[in-house]
Amino acid sequence: MLDVDPNYLTVQPVELSGVPRPGLLLKDVYSIYTGQFRSWFLITAPTSLLASIVLLMADQKIRAIFRSIPIRELPYHWGEMAEAGALRYGSFFISWFLGCFALAAVATVVNGLDQDTDEAWKIDSYQKAREHFGPLFLAALLTFCAFLTGMAAEEFVEFRVIRVVGWGHFSRYNLGATLVGYVVVASVVSWLGMAIPLILSGGLGVWTALKRSVKLSNGYEGFLFLLVIESLAGAYVAWYAVHYGLSFLFPVQLRYTAWHGWLVYFVSILASAAVQPPMFIGFSLLAGNELKPAASALP
Repeated sequence: MLDVDPNYLTVQPVELSGVPRPGLLLKDVYSIYTGQFRSWFLITAPTSLLASIVLLMADQKIRAIFRSIPIRELPYHWGEMAEAGALRYGSFFISWFLGCFALAAVATVVNGLDQDTDEAWKIDSYQKAREHFGPLFLAALLTFCAFLTGMAAEEFVEFRVIRVVGWGHFSRYNLGATLVGYVVVASVVSWLGMAIPLILSGGLGVWTALKRSVKLSNGYEGFLFLLVIESLAGAYVAWYAVHYGLSFLFPVQLRYTAWHGWLVYFVSILASAAVQPPMFIGFSLLAGNELKPAASALP
């Protein structure tokens, strides 16, 4: 059972004269993150590894489907195309749901949501998530659809801009525009991130929790934007630092072995998982504003 040190101080939402202070709250997030790093890593590592396996298996199956169809015949194989699309977006959703499951486990610890559970039944930090599996699944589905809708809107805007300025002028900015659009969409969807901790507290339906989450994000949009940036940039840097770092550590004759590639892949996944908890902790702290008698922990 992962638990927060009872000697830690409880903190209330960080505000000054009624004005949210995102900078101070961000400091609280990292105080909790560094103080309990091992606990958070033990939560996010299993879900990240499982998500990566799902994505890898789906990608291999999709590649096999397209290899079996000649390029010129692709328009005539709607069944195979639909299967590939279902595998792609299905694997994305499973990965998204596992992230929501990890968020639920982090919120359980940060907000003390398992304090009313009999000690004999405290198995791990995922217990509350399992108890609310249905609502958690529905919240994951709705937020995933919101993210896809946002990305579709971003692609539509890019398409309209390309029609106006032409691909020749836009191509050099395509990658940057896509990254900016992704960050903007993810930041907006993060306004729904407090719904899962609220659902775990009990007594709130999924739709009510989502609306309450948007309300809680009011005034903390900059704070949530910074959490999203940290999560995306941290995962990217951690992945490539470990990926290329391990390649330099191993002798040249070992770099081309099959086990070396798998080792680097899964260690890179774990490195990315290690930088995900701050975003989940931030969601949990904001949701703690509404949870009674839940408390956030700060060393």
